[in-house]
Amino acid sequence: MKTLLKLLILYLLMVILPRHLQAQDAYFSQFYANPVFLNPAFAGSTGQSRAVIAHRRQWAQLSAYTTTSFSYDMPLGESSGMALQALNDIQMDGVIKNAKAGISLSHRLVLNRNQMIGFGLSANYFQKRFDWSNLVFEDQMRSGSNNTYPTEERFGNANNSLFDLGVGAIFSSNNLLAGININHINRPKERFNPESQNAVPVRYTLHAAYTFQQYFFGRKSFNITPSVIYEKQGASDYLNVGAYWSNDILTLGSWYRVNQAMVFTAGLSFNQLGLGYSYDYFLSEANTNFGATNEFTLSYTFSFKQKEKRKYLGKCPDIYKQLK
Repeated sequence: MKTLLKLLILYLLMVILPRHLQAQDAYFSQFYANPVFLNPAFAGSTGQSRAVIAHRRQWAQLSAYTTTSFSYDMPLGESSGMALQALNDIQMDGVIKNAKAGISLSHRLVLNRNQMIGFGLSANYFQKRFDWSNLVFEDQMRSGSNNTYPTEERFGNANNSLFDLGVGAIFSSNNLLAGININHINRPKERFNPESQNAVPVRYTLHAAYTFQQYFFGRKSFNITPSVIYEKQGASDYLNVGAYWSNDILTLGSWYRVNQAMVFTAGLSFNQLGLGYSYDYFLSEANTNFGATNEFTLSYTFSFKQKEKRKYLGKCPDIYKQLK
């Protein structure tokens, strides 16, 4: 039964869902709740130290993708920032396992009272493992038999170590936040196949959000923030169009991943603590039940007393607080 389940998973991921198999990187739906993952230029952008944990499980019945990330970012000096990040990604019921640890550095320049630009650099170390023993090849099966026989397939390296570089940039004003992130600019190579070496495709991310502030009796009541995020890596690309409604405590949002999925998000903020949840409904699941796709985020902002008398200049304007 376990062998049949593995075959079903591989068939669905390799034949029915090729776009997801082509993507090399882990994916999150709560883009701005996991800011350093979205763009390294966000490191230290709140002016305080911040820890974020995100956990995503896609298609629970298939155990297709399970991803957990952690980041800790903090301001440096007057207008810079640093982040430490780690990620664990399990794909295809454990056939592929990715572990990542890295560091991001950022610096922001004030253009005027309400506008700034920022730049970020990320460096990561990847450990990728391909578990060949979890695969069943055609020559291992015999008609009329439930036994698994030896295979003559040639295997490549089970483990690969990669060093990866990425760059990012953002523009921020009172109402607009936009940026670009480029990952894998050094094109690290994977060597799972003994006859070829595949370079990891460059991943491009473009993001933009604009906040409309609504007032009630002269006081700010809530915000509406439309947003667009476009991602491309190799043959796969994702266009996400959505919007958030938010006040000081609650954030509600919805995204349309064009031709692929609807995403529904909710977030709560309690002083320094932030909680987020999202549910992805894949449009291809209309007649097929792969199980739920859930994502949870937890963030905490540390309020340390500033020893320096100088004001931190690298803090993004308040629009950033409205994005989850």
